[in-house]
Amino acid sequence: MSSLDAAAIERLRSEHPRRERIRPQDAEVWVPPKFWVLVLLAVAAILAQSTILHVVSLRGATVSLVTVLLVWTGLRCGVTTGGLLGLCAGLIEDALGGGGTNVLGTTLVGFGAGLLNTRFFADSLPVFVSAVAGATVVRAVTTYAVLELGFGERGLFHRSSHELVWQILLNVVAASLTLLALRAIAHARS
Repeated sequence: MSSLDAAAIERLRSEHPRRERIRPQDAEVWVPPKFWVLVLLAVAAILAQSTILHVVSLRGATVSLVTVLLVWTGLRCGVTTGGLLGLCAGLIEDALGGGGTNVLGTTLVGFGAGLLNTRFFADSLPVFVSAVAGATVVRAVTTYAVLELGFGERGLFHRSSHELVWQILLNVVAASLTLLALRAIAHARS
């Protein structure tokens, strides 16, 4: 046996105390959550925004926690998970009285955010906030198009465009607070 083989065998023996693993601080290895956990979060977000947060509005606009969750999921988990969660969340929102306009919008938002998965850092605050603002516009335009073209409801543009500006502001604030809270939780664990 060579001296290198003897040294390697000596390190592998159980008599030697094992060194504690060094956890990297800068390089974060992230495991996406299970899909059923994301569905439960979506249901909780839908229930919260339709009961508690529905009362709190800013010039007619309310915060959409579902949009924030879909963008976060799409950026973290990819196209398939984001799109499927968007479809599930849209079906649940429409079942609770959405009128059939949410399925298409939420699916597009989840799918679109998933397309950004490989192109940007998911933890980047400017990327996340910009994606939430864009997703809010996509949901509003999709809802407007379905109601205007599909159901024939006229005169929604002025009201929905005014509320859209305020909803973008509310969703961006909610997205910023969410990402900062997730960062604080991650740093508290390490």
